[in-house]
Amino acid sequence: MKEAEFDIRLTAAELYVFSMHHTYSAISGIAGLVISFGSLAICAIRYKYLDKTTIMALIIIGLLFTVVQPFMLYWKAKVQVKRNESINNVLHYRLSEEGIEISQDGQQAFVKWYEVRKKKLARNAMYLYMSPVRAFIFPKSQCGGQFDTALAIVNDMMDKYKDYEPEEEDNIKEEESVSGADRKED
Repeated sequence: MKEAEFDIRLTAAELYVFSMHHTYSAISGIAGLVISFGSLAICAIRYKYLDKTTIMALIIIGLLFTVVQPFMLYWKAKVQVKRNESINNVLHYRLSEEGIEISQDGQQAFVKWYEVRKKKLARNAMYLYMSPVRAFIFPKSQCGGQFDTALAIVNDMMDKYKDYEPEEEDNIKEEESVSGADRKED
């Protein structure tokens, strides 16, 4: 049975990289970039023919998703790391065929593989999403040489549970208990 264990203490930089990846890999982030670059292109091409108010508006729109939003994401990551104790402290992860065990300061949580909705790989990290906005962040540099093992486990388990519906298992258990009760009555 494969297993990977490591400790993660997220930094503001790692949280910022995750936020940037999450924001700009979504359709809304890509659309924002298209709007920003389009505004800057229109401003550059039509500069001679536009009044000063329009030029300023196009520049502001152009900087909105290319400068302002990344700055805001960095600021938010920095504040989140300072204020959120669960991010600030070390999280211990154990990935196995049963699921993902997370422990911190004597508290434990367990996530089953069918609860993982998707995996995203970045250059230096892996993100496991439990919901559209909640993810585990595994920076390669903090996995203590276990990143490749963790990635293999995640790939295997996500393949195994890609079509899994937990309700099916509940229905099977109910049917087994009903058929077992029928046998006892005979």
